[in-house]
Amino acid sequence: MRIASLLAASVAALGLLAGSFAAPAPAAEAAPRARWLLVADAPAHDVAVVDASTGRITGTLPGAALGTHAGVIQMGHGRVAFVDEAGPRLDVVDIASSGVPRIASSTPISAIAGAWTRAGWIADDPGHRFVAVGSDLDGSTAQQVTVLDTRTGVARTATIRTSEVTLATTGERGTEEMETFLVGSPLRLVVSAGGRLDAYDVASILGGDTAPAPVASTPLGAYPHGPVADARGTVIGSTLYDGIETVPLTRGGFGASVSRAYPEPAVQSYRPRMAPDGETAVGTQTGTGPGAPTLLTSSSMRGRGVASVALGSGTSTRAVVTPGYAAAVVTAGGVDTLSLVARGRAGLYDGAVTTVR
Repeated sequence: MRIASLLAASVAALGLLAGSFAAPAPAAEAAPRARWLLVADAPAHDVAVVDASTGRITGTLPGAALGTHAGVIQMGHGRVAFVDEAGPRLDVVDIASSGVPRIASSTPISAIAGAWTRAGWIADDPGHRFVAVGSDLDGSTAQQVTVLDTRTGVARTATIRTSEVTLATTGERGTEEMETFLVGSPLRLVVSAGGRLDAYDVASILGGDTAPAPVASTPLGAYPHGPVADARGTVIGSTLYDGIETVPLTRGGFGASVSRAYPEPAVQSYRPRMAPDGETAVGTQTGTGPGAPTLLTSSSMRGRGVASVALGSGTSTRAVVTPGYAAAVVTAGGVDTLSLVARGRAGLYDGAVTTVR
């Protein structure tokens, strides 16, 4: 695997490994400096670990077809989880201090809701013990979620029922992608199910219930595509067709939601990440206004704050975020421009912009 050829082929660089970006602030400050970059060449079925400072490949997982739609979750201390679509299976991988990856567990994903196409979304709980993988079976209201207890190795797959809705993008009837969350106390599996969020009891699923009934439901806005949860698993949210919606978790289900329109005209399809403070979601969007600029949008999980900063027109990467700045790369005319957006006084990433070409 050669890094230059990977970048030219638009390969996904999926995150720096060391501690979790979703960790609360004290843990984030105590975490070691991120060092390893996980790079996936999905078409070639190859995953590599790269030294972020030198570009040197330190280890590979040959044969792994990383599910780039579901992506990778960082579980702290050099541990990551992703779906290997060659299985399909859920792989939990430990990255040693030398940068060599080792598969800690590999859990087959059984297709119980229909022919498997790909994983939709992947999530873990705030304690990084449990992992959930949701299916993305196009056009079907029968989906499935596999839940893994990484401590005991127990994994169970359950059928999840969703609903057709009038799609905000086309005005026609259809299904939306099913987002997944592992949040709350007691621990719940929460999914977007077509116009609503449904919560399921994780203990029941791991106990063998393959067709669980929701224990709570609440309405959700149109066309969710960008799930995010605060570091403590007490508030979840999503980027929707026309704005951002967050919903607090209660012991009995859900609290009152908060909705905010996007500050600038934009499509919702971006992958927000949680800032190290555990309470600020950050991601890139494609604007729909004049020039269709890439926007870096940040929003509070606990208030109504939201801000967008234009980074210029072109094709953008997903955002990365640190305590002091957020960053993304925009490519236009064969030129890559890295933009670093400083964190503002209110906690959103809407401060000074530094560009590097």
